[in-house]
Amino acid sequence: MGPVIFRQLVENDIPDMAAMEAAAWGPLGASQETIRRRLSLGHTTIIAVAEHLVAGAIGFVETSQDPHDREEFPKTFSAYSSLARTGPARSLYVYNLGLRPDFRGTDMARRLLSQLTEHGRRVGARWLVGDGRCPSYAGAQDDFPDKVRPNPAFRRTIDHWHRTGVTPAVEALTRDPLLRFYRRVLQCEFLHLAPDFLPQDISSGGFRVIFAVDLAP
Repeated sequence: MGPVIFRQLVENDIPDMAAMEAAAWGPLGASQETIRRRLSLGHTTIIAVAEHLVAGAIGFVETSQDPHDREEFPKTFSAYSSLARTGPARSLYVYNLGLRPDFRGTDMARRLLSQLTEHGRRVGARWLVGDGRCPSYAGAQDDFPDKVRPNPAFRRTIDHWHRTGVTPAVEALTRDPLLRFYRRVLQCEFLHLAPDFLPQDISSGGFRVIFAVDLAP
């Protein structure tokens, strides 16, 4: 992999960004129209440009919300990824960390997360917040780019959390490789389970595990 340039997405990047979304997320990828609407709402997307391609990106919105307030927290991915930017920036709500398949297995995801952390500190945010996919729940589907096998024990953990409201042990949640990645790289705290957050994501059972990173010094 050659040199990688990290910079903020601008209008002219939208077609290339949409192509990356399709490569990274298949049918769940954001369209040009969606990307353009997010820009109009004041969202920020940091792109990684390599080999003349948008190879990866991380998208987020600055918000005055506190992620611990479950009543205020968006109930669906559509709502979460469509918030208008508000200030002061208490939190960065991250709704997309995507890479083209050719760039998986590199350090690009970690470098995008470092760019996110730097942005959060620069604007004075307290929390980095993510909606963690959990594809071990049902396993990656045939039309989805990542390859994760179903994990029955992990599925029982999520179902028990949903049924009882009792937050599982970190060790039980990190059976899922994506949640394990976020925990290892960010030392995040798993806050709450969001059922029916994105029903189209069959591999995750429609669930998201909401997590947060405290940027306080």
